Amino acid sequence: MAITSADIHNQSFSVDRKGYDVDEVDVFLEHVADEIDDLNAQIAQLESQVDDGRFDGFDTPARIAGDEDALAAKDERIADLERQLEAKKADDNAIAQALIIAQRSADEIIATANAQAAASVKDAEDEAQRILDKAEADKQKVLDAIKKLEDDREDAREEYQDLLTDFISDATRKLADIGGTVPTAAAAVGSAHARPVVSPSVSTTGRVSAPAQAPINRDGAGAYTAPQATGAVVAPATPKPSAVEKDLSGFGDADDGFEFEEID
Repeated sequence: MAITSADIHNQSFSVDRKGYDVDEVDVFLEHVADEIDDLNAQIAQLESQVDDGRFDGFDTPARIAGDEDALAAKDERIADLERQLEAKKADDNAIAQALIIAQRSADEIIATANAQAAASVKDAEDEAQRILDKAEADKQKVLDAIKKLEDDREDAREEYQDLLTDFISDATRKLADIGGTVPTAAAAVGSAHARPVVSPSVSTTGRVSAPAQAPINRDGAGAYTAPQATGAVVAPATPKPSAVEKDLSGFGDADDGFEFEEID
């Protein structure tokens, strides 16, 4: 079926997201091109016949009589074909322009989407890095606080160790002084039952070691021996005055100006 100018003007295309459907446009353009080729061939053939003066199937005198009507019909046909050709060219230009605009719009949309996606990814990466930096800073603060507490604990332990060492040394000295002035009568009354005073040993770390205890006899027999009284009366010995004043409080001599430092 031959295509007419009305078909061209009334032809419609379905609109896709990016413009006309490309396949439909291509099919229509191929159809238009075929029609144009046929029309151009007919025009060339008619023009050749007019130029040569050849009219197959008719004698020359008969054709001369109808030349004016034939030429008029041919001219009208040629003019109609030219109008169709111009219309088709205009439609082709419009379609090509629409395709170009649609392609540009699609490129702009894709470029904008890519830019927005890149910006979103950059923002997400920056936010993730900020969170990591903050977490690392908080972690370092906690580690610093733990280190300070450990240092403070070590300082307090060393200070307390020094104080305890001084206290034990003073107490040991005072116990030694007290032990040296025990009356001799105590040994006479029952040296077997007297418990010797043992000074606590002080280790290098400042800890006091408990004195070793004598083994305890768990057996009931012979667990206790009553002391035997003698007829001799022993007079108590006179205590010897000590050159050093005894402090039996157990805390040793302390300077009036001594103060404990506040531990952070």
